[in-house]
Amino acid sequence: MASQVWLDRDEDFRPGAELLRSDRLFALWSYSATHGQLLLRADHMPDGGGRLPTTTEVLFNPVDAVQIQAAYRGLVIRCATEDEAMRVDGDLSDDGYRSENARVLVLESEGATGYVVAVNVGWCEGKLSDLQPSFFNTFSPYDPMWPVRPLTGVGGELEIASPQEVAEAFLTGPREGVRRERHRYMHLLTALTEQDGRRRWHNLGVFLTEKDAEEAKRLIEPHVTICDIEMIPVVL
Repeated sequence: MASQVWLDRDEDFRPGAELLRSDRLFALWSYSATHGQLLLRADHMPDGGGRLPTTTEVLFNPVDAVQIQAAYRGLVIRCATEDEAMRVDGDLSDDGYRSENARVLVLESEGATGYVVAVNVGWCEGKLSDLQPSFFNTFSPYDPMWPVRPLTGVGGELEIASPQEVAEAFLTGPREGVRRERHRYMHLLTALTEQDGRRRWHNLGVFLTEKDAEEAKRLIEPHVTICDIEMIPVVL
């Protein structure tokens, strides 16, 4: 069971208050231009070793400005003091966009200090399935497609797998104990048939290339009411 914290109220952000402290190795994991989402992830310790049993993720949104590192060997996130917030405001461009209720959050690690200017921040720690891109982008019935990126929206998509990698995965099976962080879209051919007044949708086949799917559609269309091609991700 994952534990989750989400801070979005003024009373959650007292000047100088510490919000999160962790000894883990945090990495800048993903950014999505949609809603200005910034994700940090930690599933290792700074001294190396294997992946930890649980994963910690920190999400900032919407983000107006950042000054951060690619990785943090241990991390403290706190609210900026009034003086720190004023200095950050002074450093930001006068014509840059700034949300009215954005807060300056300070990130500290091994003597280095940075900041994220965002309206909300939250984090989650728990066992992250190898198939799950992140705690903050899960399957939604309003968008019934398997998520292939850690964050919703534009950016942060998983790496595209080659056709050879897809074929190898089907022949030998996926590697055990490895996160599924690569994908390739396949072409699912579907058709609607009518028989004795009943209409039914059928999944007819999956094709690796659009060309093959279109040719299959051409051959099927004369025999069905509707024939369509849908894009679905194969997660490796």
